[in-house]
Amino acid sequence: MRHFLACRPDRVLILFCLFAILIFLRSNACPATLRLISKPSNPEPLIPAQVWQLYTTVGPREKATTHQDAFKATKIAANLAATWFPVDGDWSYRFIGTSSGARFVKEHFKDQPEVLDVYTSLRVPVMVSDFLRYLLLAGDGGVYVDSDVEMIKPLQDWVPEPYRNVTRAMIGIEKDHAAEDEPDGWSFRFVQHTLMTAKAHPIMMNMVRNITDKMLELSHEKKTPMSQLELHDRDVVRITGPRGFKDVVFEHLSREVGERIGWRNVTRITEPKLFGDTLIVPINFFAAGQQHSGSDGASPDRRVQHYWSGTWRHWDESMS
Repeated sequence: MRHFLACRPDRVLILFCLFAILIFLRSNACPATLRLISKPSNPEPLIPAQVWQLYTTVGPREKATTHQDAFKATKIAANLAATWFPVDGDWSYRFIGTSSGARFVKEHFKDQPEVLDVYTSLRVPVMVSDFLRYLLLAGDGGVYVDSDVEMIKPLQDWVPEPYRNVTRAMIGIEKDHAAEDEPDGWSFRFVQHTLMTAKAHPIMMNMVRNITDKMLELSHEKKTPMSQLELHDRDVVRITGPRGFKDVVFEHLSREVGERIGWRNVTRITEPKLFGDTLIVPINFFAAGQQHSGSDGASPDRRVQHYWSGTWRHWDESMS
């Protein structure tokens, strides 16, 4: 050994460096390395454990609404709302009103002031309600449900087990009796009363962007302030409603799989169908008990029951 070291002094330096590195790794690097590669015991869920419900007192220009009006209307839905309170402490519940909705939009979309301008300028109640649900999910994610929707199955069981590690959005079918000769599938639509997505999911982000752009464009075309626009049913359907939503969903599905996806790819499905990060579920998951589309009110797939009260109609007689 003495001969080895004497003959090759450079090896002494090498051995010394290796010894120093070993001591350093044992005392410092190894625990940190282990912490980095070990999986967290409670990983964050892809879809936040947050339930949202809302009620806005925005009304038509000619009708003043008050918090007393909102109180009367929301009392009707109180029993259903109670079904959404957390049952195991892991889920949070938040009810959003007009003022808190504006504060949420201002906080989460402060770098997009035009979004807040559009939200605060809309005067059609159903459009305000539609827009706010997309904004809530785009900003924070979770589950949005209308106030006339009852929870049937625990939220933890909504996403089927095989898809829980990949699903960042779960979208239900609401209407599914489009004829094969309908190029646009007018008789096919997705559920909007119950939505489940990750924070900043592209479907919700694109809905926010599309609504904002379309409303600004409409105001510019008609040379009318947004709060004074005369809007019709077709505007609601194509901007915030089922047509606008359906288009954005199919656009996202198409991007996820790299080919054009339309209603024919999901019509009459009886099992969930995954497109990238988005799970399309059969009609009975979110829209059971209807008198069409093969809907079955007694289906074991039911996650919710929608009672079609249309509380937003309280403010908007023109839509009734």
